[in-house]
Amino acid sequence: MRFSCTCLVGVVLLLVASSLSAQQQPPAPKFDPAAVARGEQLLKAECGFCHGANARGGARGPDLTRSALVQEDEDGKQLGAFLRAGREDRGMPKFDYSDQQNSDLATFLHSAIYLAANRRLYKILDILVGDPEAGEAFFNGEGQCRTCHSPAGDLKGIGARYDPVTLQGRLLMPRGGRPPGTPAYRDPNAVKVSVTTPSGETAAGALVRLTNFEVTLYDPVSEQMRSWLRNGDVPKVVVTDPLQAHMDMLKKWTDADMHDMTAYLASLK
Repeated sequence: MRFSCTCLVGVVLLLVASSLSAQQQPPAPKFDPAAVARGEQLLKAECGFCHGANARGGARGPDLTRSALVQEDEDGKQLGAFLRAGREDRGMPKFDYSDQQNSDLATFLHSAIYLAANRRLYKILDILVGDPEAGEAFFNGEGQCRTCHSPAGDLKGIGARYDPVTLQGRLLMPRGGRPPGTPAYRDPNAVKVSVTTPSGETAAGALVRLTNFEVTLYDPVSEQMRSWLRNGDVPKVVVTDPLQAHMDMLKKWTDADMHDMTAYLASLK
């Protein structure tokens, strides 16, 4: 078999590129599972009340995975020195841990940082940390959720249909969940648009595109696209979002409200 010069050059370049790519990808760090488990238990018992059981921040303490001291720590040495000194001016007491405990805690934190940076490996913890009764009160009161939803109607059994992680995601960002490759205008909750021409003809459907020059909608009855050229306010175009209340809530949610609502919805079995 004979190779052309061009083919040979291509093979060489491919090998060089593969080699450089391999060199640019550092090997994944290895964490002792036993040390990670011990460090996690230590953090939950001693630090979780401030920094959260997964070290990602709590009611009073910051996210430890974003701490420069933690990220630059070497096997618990810098972390241990900091813990022994404490920061009582900021409400953090001193912790006189053994070298092994400091190492275990650092190992857990470093593994959490690695998992957070590689999100496909990250295990989400502590979703159901809210108060279901407070969530129900928010649902019926300040949140005004009952104006559109009902625990005995569309939300009946929702806690059994979705795991807590998915449930919280759907609560905050309800639009989506359609199969991959499905266009947005086929989403059941797609933004709607109605078009009225000067002659009085009307059409309505899911919004596909709206610019200063044209409007295009998807007609669910005929399953066809329809487009009109625009000249100022002609034809008349009215856009409505069936999820506008959810979009408005994105600016209003507090962490407590989100957690309480998630806990309440998860209780609707």
